[in-house]
Amino acid sequence: MSRNDSADPESVPSPAPITIALDAGGTALKGALIVNGQLIPGSFLTRPSESQGAAADTIASFAQACHDLITYYASAFRPLDYYDSIRIGFAFPGPFDYAKGIALLQGIGKYEALFKLSVRDLLRFEFQRLKSSFPGVTMNRLTAADIRFGNDAFMFGLGASIRFPSERLLCLTLGTGLGSAFVENGQIVAGRHGIPSSGMLFAEPYRDHIVDSYFGRRGILNMASKRGLLTDGIDVADLAEAAKGGNTQAQDVFREYGTKLGEMLLPYLSEFKPSRLVLGGQISYSLPLWEREIQLALSRHAVPVHSLADGTAAVFNGIEKLFGDPDHHVSAPINL
Repeated sequence: MSRNDSADPESVPSPAPITIALDAGGTALKGALIVNGQLIPGSFLTRPSESQGAAADTIASFAQACHDLITYYASAFRPLDYYDSIRIGFAFPGPFDYAKGIALLQGIGKYEALFKLSVRDLLRFEFQRLKSSFPGVTMNRLTAADIRFGNDAFMFGLGASIRFPSERLLCLTLGTGLGSAFVENGQIVAGRHGIPSSGMLFAEPYRDHIVDSYFGRRGILNMASKRGLLTDGIDVADLAEAAKGGNTQAQDVFREYGTKLGEMLLPYLSEFKPSRLVLGGQISYSLPLWEREIQLALSRHAVPVHSLADGTAAVFNGIEKLFGDPDHHVSAPINL
């Protein structure tokens, strides 16, 4: 996190609606401030997540990130006062009861210590505990904050919809697994045009397993293993570099990935008819290695494919939308 030297205290009236946006990934916890609806670039922070630690350690890391971001606000703009409205929004992987703030993740190697616990309540208890160490307005405001949660892929889709407001979008996050969001008119949609009732593709059947097994990190490494490409320490980024460097077997891995991804998506694109396929996540950076294959697989249903270089900013902007939604509709799909 770095100071935004261009921040002008006069540009932030008091009281200001201040959103702490946190993207709780399995590897990294990312955060930023949104002030008066504007993302503050200098506030971005990234640190290793405590997704595999004890519940107390995970919650402590969330609380520390919130404190650090509010401390940044005070240094970049002005000291906090008791009239300021603070909101804390999380992009969280599922399964998760987003309205109640209860984690339900199990068997996927991240945030399992939070299983059936209220992240909202635990975070408030942690802020309350920290009041003795940090007396004053900061912890008071954090303890009183409105805390909301949304699916990480849904938040990415909602943020992407700000960039393409008049388009129907199919948004994918390609990383540890595959996240998805079908977006129309700035809303997550599901249950029509062949879209699953959950609005998500990760658990849908594909070939001899489910979608998530093929199109995240595990799927690419499995394809590489079948070609004898895996040695100690090799990961997806290494395979992409090898492919860019001319390794034909590595190139074949990504070509196969693109072909299969297009094959899996074909029925959804033919029914939903999106204007654009929007990609985020680490695997999306390898798009040039498999873009031709996905378009060939989609055939006449091919659409422009747009990889967002700043996908994290899209997630943060999607999180802000949680607070314009008193009934928490954007954290779950709208079934029509």
